[in-house]
Amino acid sequence: MRSGMVRPGLVGLLIRVVLGVASVYALVELITKWAIFRDQNLIESDFWFVTLFTLCLLPDVFNIGLRRRWGAWPIVVFLAVGAAIGSVGYFASGEIWTTALAAWVYVGDLVVFGALSVSFPVAIAARTPGCEFNAMPRLVARLRGTPDEETRRCILGVDMLDKQPVRRLAALHERSQRGRTETQDPDRR
Repeated sequence: MRSGMVRPGLVGLLIRVVLGVASVYALVELITKWAIFRDQNLIESDFWFVTLFTLCLLPDVFNIGLRRRWGAWPIVVFLAVGAAIGSVGYFASGEIWTTALAAWVYVGDLVVFGALSVSFPVAIAARTPGCEFNAMPRLVARLRGTPDEETRRCILGVDMLDKQPVRRLAALHERSQRGRTETQDPDRR
């Protein structure tokens, strides 16, 4: 494990549970509402927020979750293909938001939220430090019997909260030890 990274404490696990439930909810909404996604312009629908997360997290699915070092290329390709599909749709039908563009964005959303919906429960069960996308590669490495020490930081900063309960418990323990020493040796004052 990278230095400075600790296994999630209670606060980190609770935050991961909440975010995991939200991810599964978003995935179910996507799967059950394809017709709305296809027929309404993305900006007019409630799915723009989901797609905004897709734009932020798509590179992490590949760079962290699949352990590829592609940098920003996944998002560049996603946007370039989306622009090409939108342009072809506009020249062919006068509309940018066509079924083809809706399907392209929909697949991107499904990839990101499918990965989140799998990664969060595994990260919670394995108490994986850092980004939840670290959970699957670490699990696969553990099953293969090979080390996977690469741990990346969480884009939301959840891993920084993992240290908080540890610090508070250590400080509480230190204070209780000082209190015991003072009560055991009254002449020490």
